[in-house]
Amino acid sequence: MLRSFLRGLVCFSVHPTDYEPLEATETGPVWPPVTLSSQMGPFVCLPPELVQLIIGDVDPGMLATCSLVCSEWMLHARPRMFSRIAISLANADRFGRLFEPPGRATFASSVREMELDHRIVGDFWTSDVLPKFVVQFPNLNTLCLFGLLPKSLPAAFEVITHLELNYICSPHPDRLASIISSFPRLEALKVTQEKGSYFNLETLSGVYRPPPHLRWVDLDNPVILHWIASADPKPRLESIRLEVSHPETALAIDSIRALSPFIHTLDLALSDLEVGAAFLAQTPLSTIPSLHTLRVQADHSQAAQILLKTLSSLDTALLSTVSLDFAIPYLDTPGPILTRLPWDALDAALAALPALCRLTLVQVLVSPQGWRSRINQRSLFLDAVQSMPLCRRCCGFSTTVPRGAELDSEMRAPSRAAGSPRLCGY
Repeated sequence: MLRSFLRGLVCFSVHPTDYEPLEATETGPVWPPVTLSSQMGPFVCLPPELVQLIIGDVDPGMLATCSLVCSEWMLHARPRMFSRIAISLANADRFGRLFEPPGRATFASSVREMELDHRIVGDFWTSDVLPKFVVQFPNLNTLCLFGLLPKSLPAAFEVITHLELNYICSPHPDRLASIISSFPRLEALKVTQEKGSYFNLETLSGVYRPPPHLRWVDLDNPVILHWIASADPKPRLESIRLEVSHPETALAIDSIRALSPFIHTLDLALSDLEVGAAFLAQTPLSTIPSLHTLRVQADHSQAAQILLKTLSSLDTALLSTVSLDFAIPYLDTPGPILTRLPWDALDAALAALPALCRLTLVQVLVSPQGWRSRINQRSLFLDAVQSMPLCRRCCGFSTTVPRGAELDSEMRAPSRAAGSPRLCGY
C-alpha cells in the first residue's frame, strides 16, 4: 500500500518539465518518451515542507527508488539516504573506490553518522585508509563502534561530537577512558557493555579526563559516570541515562549528586530486584534544581516506591515530564500485578507537581533476568485514568478513550504549566 501511495505521489508531485528522459545505454535500446493521459488532470505540486515530512517516514531503499523515478525528490532525499553509512570488511574496498578520483563522491556532505564493524576497527584499513576519507565529510559528527575497542583512533575523528560504544567486550577501563578522552569536542556519549562484562572502580586509574564539553550520557555502568563526576572541572552534564545492573547504587547516587546543578533530564533503569532494594536503602537523591524530565524503570514491585522516594527529595518546581516503567517478567500475567500497584500514592504525588504536563506509564515485558538480558522487550501503554482521579481532575484528562490507548486532551486547569498535559502508556 505504501509503495502504491508513493508511486502515485511521486508522479503527481512535480511539473512535467521536471522529469528527465531515460538515456540510452551503449547496448540497450532507446526508450520512447512517456506520455500521460489527459484524463489524469493537471499536475499537482506538493509544497517542499510536505515532501520533507513524507521523506522522514520512508526507508532509504524506497527513497532511492523515488529518486530514480523523479528528479525532484533527489535533493530532498539525499540527506536522509546518506546520513548514516556502515563500513565493514565486506564493503570497505568498494567504499574506498567511491573516492577515486578525489571529489567523485557527491554524497559526502550528507554523511553525518559513521558505523564501523567490530572486525574492521582493529584492521589497518581504519588506521591507514579511512582517515583519507573522513576529511571529505564536512558534516560528520557521530561515530558508532561495536565490539572490541581499538588501541587508538585516527586524529581525523577529533571532529566527532557524538560517540556510541556498543556491546564492548570487557576492555581495561583505562583503554575505555583513553578512547573517550581522545574526542575533545565530544558532547554525547553512549556506552553499552557486552552481557556479563563489567569492571570496577579500583581498576580505573584516573589518568585520563573526560571531554570538557560532554552534555549527554547513556551508560550501563555507574563506574563510568563516577569517572566523569570526579573530573576537575566537571563536565556540565545536562542529560543522564544510567542503567544500574549491579548493587552499586551508592556510587550512582553520589555521582548524580556531584553533577546535579546542571542536570535537566534524568533516566534511571534499575535492572532487577536486588538493585532496586539497594537503591531504596540509600539516602535519597539531593535537590536537582533544573530537572524537568524524570524517568524511572524498575521491577513492578519497586518502581512506584522508587519514583515516590525520588520525588520526595527533589525540587519539583520545574518537573514537567514524568515516565514510570513497570518491568514485568514475560511469563507472568500483568493484569493482577497492575491492580496491586500503589495507585493512590502515585496519584497524590503526581497531582501535586505544579509544572507537570506529560505523564507516561508503561508496562515492559522483560526476561526473568531483567533489563540486562538483551531480549527484545515489549512495551505497552497503561490506561491509568480511572486509577488516578486526582491527576484527571486537576489536569483535565479525558476518560472516554478505550483502555490501552494514548490519552491526549487539552488542558483545562488554568493554574497548570503551559502545554497539553498527557497521560500516556504504550
